[in-house]
Amino acid sequence: MPPTVVSIMALKYRSLLIIAENMYVSQKKAVKFVKGEKRLQRLVDEGRIRYDKPFGASNTMWRYNLADILKNVKTDFRLSEIDPEIVVSG
Repeated sequence: MPPTVVSIMALKYRSLLIIAENMYVSQKKAVKFVKGEKRLQRLVDEGRIRYDKPFGASNTMWRYNLADILKNVKTDFRLSEIDPEIVVSG
C-alpha cells in the first residue's frame, strides 16, 4: 500500500519532534508559537512544556523546549481555506 499524504506528513512531524528535542527557544518565540503569554504559562504550569534557565548568570533568559512547544502549537484555522481536509475540528 503506497504511503498517503497524511502518513508522510505524520512521519515528517515525528522527525521534526525528534530533531527539536534538544533545542530550546526564547520566551518571546515560545509565546508566538503557542499564541499567547497566558497560554504558555498555563502549559508550563500543567507540565506540558519543559523549560530551564542556564546556570551561572542571574539575568539569563528562560529557555523552552522546542519539541514541547511544537506539540502545543495552536492550530491556525486559515489552513482550512487552503485544504479543508487537513484541518480536523474538535
